[in-house]
Amino acid sequence: MKKAFLLFLIGLPFLINAQIVLEYKGVVNKKISPDLVEGKEIVLHSFTEDEYGSNKVEISFDGIKEYISLNVLDRITFTPSNLKEFWQLQGIRGGVYENALKNGIQYKLRKEIEDEALEYIFYMKNNNLLFEDSYLESYLYSLVYKIYPDRLDDSRPGGLNIHIIKDLTPNSFIFANGSLFITTGLLSTINSEEELISILAHEVSHFILDHSIININKAVERQKRAEFWAAVATGVAAAADIYMASNNQYYTPGALTMSTAILSYSIAESINQRFGLQFSREQELEADNCAIELLKFINVNPTALSSALSKIKDYSIITGNYLAISDEGSHPAIDFRIKAIGQPIEFIDKNYDKKISFINTFNAAIEFNNQHFTTAKILAERNIKSNIATEEDYIILAMTTLYMFDTEEKNLEALKLIAKAKQLSIYPTINLSKQEAIVFIRLQKYEEAKNSLMNYREVLEKEYINLDKVTNQKEWVLIRNYLNKEFEWTQKMINKVSKF
Repeated sequence: MKKAFLLFLIGLPFLINAQIVLEYKGVVNKKISPDLVEGKEIVLHSFTEDEYGSNKVEISFDGIKEYISLNVLDRITFTPSNLKEFWQLQGIRGGVYENALKNGIQYKLRKEIEDEALEYIFYMKNNNLLFEDSYLESYLYSLVYKIYPDRLDDSRPGGLNIHIIKDLTPNSFIFANGSLFITTGLLSTINSEEELISILAHEVSHFILDHSIININKAVERQKRAEFWAAVATGVAAAADIYMASNNQYYTPGALTMSTAILSYSIAESINQRFGLQFSREQELEADNCAIELLKFINVNPTALSSALSKIKDYSIITGNYLAISDEGSHPAIDFRIKAIGQPIEFIDKNYDKKISFINTFNAAIEFNNQHFTTAKILAERNIKSNIATEEDYIILAMTTLYMFDTEEKNLEALKLIAKAKQLSIYPTINLSKQEAIVFIRLQKYEEAKNSLMNYREVLEKEYINLDKVTNQKEWVLIRNYLNKEFEWTQKMINKVSKF
C-alpha cells in the first residue's frame, strides 16, 4: 500500500500541467501531413493541450516537435517491446488518456478510493476474512510481475497489491488504486498457472482501462461514506462469525448455511457499486480482449482465459449460482465470452496444486461443513495426488467417504486414510481419534472404538487447557461451546460402545 501512495504523490505535479506524459516510439502507417508520411518514425511524448487550449498529442520527428489531433492516432503503429509499452498501448487504444485529458486525472477521487481500499482491507483483515500466507502471496506477486511492470509512467497513481479473500465463490476484482482481490474459491476452481495468469490479466485490464473511474463518474451519486462503511462493517462482521463457527479443526456438516452465500453476495454487491466494479457488457469484453493480447504477448495460450471461465461456469452450475453465468443485467453471458475467446484446451498443471495446497485444504473443510461432500472430496484428493497432503486432507477424505458410502470396503478405505494421517505427524488435528472411533463403530469393532474415544477425550482435555491462549472473546466462546458438546458426546459414546 505504501507503493501505491507514493505513486499517488508522484503523479500530483502533472495535475498543474494537465497532461499525460509518455515516451513511446511509433511509425506512421498512413499520411498525416506533408511531413508525417507513411514510414516516418515518431516519438509520442504526451497527451496535452496546445497553445490554443485544444486537446492534442505531442510528438516529435527529425528533431521537430509537433501537435497532432487525437483522431489521427490510428494512423500511427505502435509496437510494444516491453510490458510497460504494451499496457500504455492499451491505454491509447482504449481512449484512457484522451478521457483523462478531458476530465483530468481526478486525483481527489483516486485518493478517496485509495483511502477506502485501505478501509476495506482493514475490515477484512480484522475480521479474519483475508487468507494470509506469505508463500502464496509471494507466488501471486511473481505472476503479477510477469504481466505488469513496476509502474506505467503515465501520470496515473496506483500500484498493484494483492489480497486473498476467504470465500468459496470463484471471484476476483480490482479497485482503481490497484488493490486486487482474489477468492480462495477461485484459486481452487482453476487447475493451472496459465489460468491464474489469465484471470489476473483480465483484472489488470480493467485497472489499466480505468473502467471503475469511468463508472463512478457515470453514477448519479455515491452513498455517504460513513453510512456505507457502517453497513459494510456489519456485513463483514456477520460473515466472519459464520466462518469462525466453522473453524477448520471443527468439522460439523451444516455449520455453514445459505446466510454465508447471502452475506458474501451482499458485501460484494455493495463494494461493486461503491468502487465502480459493475462493469458493462462492453467493458467486460474489452478487458477480455486486452487480456488475450497480453497472454499472446507473453507467450501464454489465450484460451487459458476461456478455460478458467469454463471451470467457473461448472462450479456455478454445481452450486446453483446461475445468475453468475447468465446474461441478466449488463454482463455478457459466460458462454458468450468463452466462445469469443475460443474453445479451451485442457489446462492441468501438477505443480499448481502444490503451490495452492493450503487453499485447497481450507476450501475442502468449508465445503464439507457446507455439506458439499463431493467437492470437498475432490479438493482433498488433489492435494493427496500432488503428494503435498497434510493430516487434514486425509481426515476430510475419510469423512467424506463415510458420509457418501456405507460398505465394508469403503469403511476400511476410510480407516486406511485415518491411519495414513496418523503416520504423517505434520500437524495433527483433534479429529483423528474421533473419526477413527466412528469407523470402528461402522465396522463393529467396539473395543477399538472405545480406545479411540478415550484418546479423543484426552485430546479434548488438552484443548480446554489451550483455551487460555485464545484472546478473541467470540472465538473463545465458540471453541468452549464446541468442546463442551464434544466432551459430552464422547462420554456418552464411551458408555454406549461399552454396552455392545
